[in-house]
Amino acid sequence: MRICLVSREFAPFFGAGIGTYAAEWVRALAAAGHEVHVLTRDHRSPAGRPTDTGPDLFPGVTFHAVDPKLGPPRLDHNYAYARHSLAALATLRQIHNRHPFDAIEYPEYWAEGHAISQARRTLDDLRPAVLICRLHMSSALCRELDADETYPHYAAYLDIMEHESIAHADLVLSPSTELLAMTAGRVRAMRIASGLPRAAVLRYPFTPAGLGEPESSEAGGPPTVLCVGRVERRKGQDLLARASRLLLERGVDHRIVFAGGDTGSGPFGRSMRRSIERTLTESQRPRTGFLGPVPRERLAALIESAAVCAFPARWDNFPNTLLEAMSLGKPVVTTDAGGPGEIVEHGVSGLACQPESPHALADRIEALLTNPGLRTKLGDAARQRVETLCEPAAVVERFESLVREARSATQRPSPTAAQRDPAVSVIVPFYDLPEFLPATLESINQQTFDSIETIVVDDGSTRAESAALMKRIEAGGFGDRTRVVRRDNGGLSAARNTGIEHARGEFILPVDADDLLDPTYIEKTVGVLRNEPDLAYATALVSYFREDPARRGYGWVPVGPHRDLLLIHNCAGCCMAMFRAAALRDIGGYCEQLTAYEDWDVYCSLAERDQKGAIIPEFLLFYRTRADSLLRTEAEVRKQHLHAAVIARHPNLPTDHARVLKTMLSEKMEAGNMGRAGLRYRVADRANTALKRLPMHAAIKGMAERVIDIKNR
Repeated sequence: MRICLVSREFAPFFGAGIGTYAAEWVRALAAAGHEVHVLTRDHRSPAGRPTDTGPDLFPGVTFHAVDPKLGPPRLDHNYAYARHSLAALATLRQIHNRHPFDAIEYPEYWAEGHAISQARRTLDDLRPAVLICRLHMSSALCRELDADETYPHYAAYLDIMEHESIAHADLVLSPSTELLAMTAGRVRAMRIASGLPRAAVLRYPFTPAGLGEPESSEAGGPPTVLCVGRVERRKGQDLLARASRLLLERGVDHRIVFAGGDTGSGPFGRSMRRSIERTLTESQRPRTGFLGPVPRERLAALIESAAVCAFPARWDNFPNTLLEAMSLGKPVVTTDAGGPGEIVEHGVSGLACQPESPHALADRIEALLTNPGLRTKLGDAARQRVETLCEPAAVVERFESLVREARSATQRPSPTAAQRDPAVSVIVPFYDLPEFLPATLESINQQTFDSIETIVVDDGSTRAESAALMKRIEAGGFGDRTRVVRRDNGGLSAARNTGIEHARGEFILPVDADDLLDPTYIEKTVGVLRNEPDLAYATALVSYFREDPARRGYGWVPVGPHRDLLLIHNCAGCCMAMFRAAALRDIGGYCEQLTAYEDWDVYCSLAERDQKGAIIPEFLLFYRTRADSLLRTEAEVRKQHLHAAVIARHPNLPTDHARVLKTMLSEKMEAGNMGRAGLRYRVADRANTALKRLPMHAAIKGMAERVIDIKNR
């Protein structure tokens, strides 16, 4: 097969556990005779760049770099993970179009495959490849296990996007049964889908390559209990420190060595290492060491120097560090939560205990430290266990079978077009914008979809130019499918509702009189709605512009009507969504009391009924920004009042009010930080302006530019 692995993490260039998995996986696939491609970031690292040194380190593997220029230049909220995902999709399309892949795999972590999964869902893109989401551990699960009670808006968006990338894959692969079950539960709880698509447990392939050479250590001093991994709450190093105290109280001489970088997962976001250090007793301190991050090529020597390796995680997925210790024949103690409980057979290939139990952990370590024969027996069995469980050729063979099964099960039948003319009613509310409306109508007439009627609702315009334009439309100046409906001025919502009353289409598309559509927008959104009859609407990514839509400014990536985020942000879409007419009429159309945020209110009403939407991961909508627009003159000026009105109209929308409050708290804190940062930036700007007046400024700037140019060469 021709296989592409999409992974920004890839050892030895960048990343931790996912990067190690990615390196092991491509080696196994290439060894089995598959044509393997890697799409990653063009990392600069001590190992070089993937596209330069990757082929030498991984013979038979082709490396491609995600081109960030193919993604949006800027996004609302400036989320790096959304920009990377869109750039990865654009780069992948270029490679796939030259020579199609049979399978494309991406991780759920960091929503790297979100745009890829949505392109498959909405556009049936990247055929004939089977899209595979490989579970590692979602950001939401990491935060939960680290007892991080904050829920900032970036995390809320990321949570949604990660789980959408899972739910809309063709095949989901998990290294452990428990992770698969937990993930399915989260997808259901978030109401993204009723469950997972085709899913299976497939262990990580593993060999001890890259760990360096073991080194025999001189006996002397107390035996070492080694714990390899980030110093993180979910990894349980604090539990091991408490177990060490119990061992010393029992008279079991030993020392503990932690090898791994520190994290901010201690209580209330503090350093986890410092949190552990503060709990150490006087007798523990000289027997406890923190090595910090250790290069992977030094792990074999470090593991060899230990008597026992301990992995006291509260919960873990399928830790490479555990596999590494076992593969080198070292006796291990771990908890039976998650993947470790499926790797280690208690009493056979290691010792396991329940998580959150320092006493049980101490018992297991004591059993090994006081019984050299047991250490040898379990160490030998541990090596054999990893060789059997994670044997690369067997993992690849199982993978091949799963891909074949998924390919035969994921062919989507062509949708049957509804016999209705027109299929789409485009509603354009109009109030005295004659300079912009012709371009809007032209963008509607240029659509690649034919079955359209356009209803211009003249909401009591007063300008002579507006009256002349309406007469031109009625005279057929924009085609015989465009008509005018007049009404007394009642505002945007009333105008849209009037359009809905006159609409004959199965679908309704509201378009403001100064905005533009990509020529393929209607065809693509109608295709989505016909493929998924349960959807209430479909929309796309939004690009803001002032004069020329080709000059892209900020962009916006909506994620759909998610109930625990929607009252805080309009995360569902802009006004230009393709709605099912029945869905709009069922909620009573637009609220005419709202002078802005009326589209946000519509999405809240749909979400209350558990209606869903889909987002095409392409910038097909062009939203014109004007100083005198309703957004500037009404929505921004009266934001607090309007937002409060939306909340008051939908008090029962959230499913988890505590989560909503935590996200709103993060919004408040961020607004305060931005205010303080804004003051600093204003002061810095004034200082910079003053410096520019000095004669030496140009000389210093020129010197700096030459230095940067030399460095870049």
